[in-house]
Amino acid sequence: MKKVYKGVVEDNVIRFKEAISLPFGTEALVTLRAMKKEEQEEIKDRQLRLLDKGFYLGKKLYSTREDLYAR
Repeated sequence: MKKVYKGVVEDNVIRFKEAISLPFGTEALVTLRAMKKEEQEEIKDRQLRLLDKGFYLGKKLYSTREDLYAR
């Protein structure tokens, strides 16, 4: 299983920003990659643009509620 978790390093401890659902005693391989603030902002902006664009799920898309009921 592979999942990406975000966290902050404090001394020799990593504090994760979300709960990790692994049983106590589970061994894990951790890869660290430092991120600059600019990179974090770029990722956030890209994800927000994707959310604004929406997802095509194969159905007819309506831009407003009125378009839905006009047919």
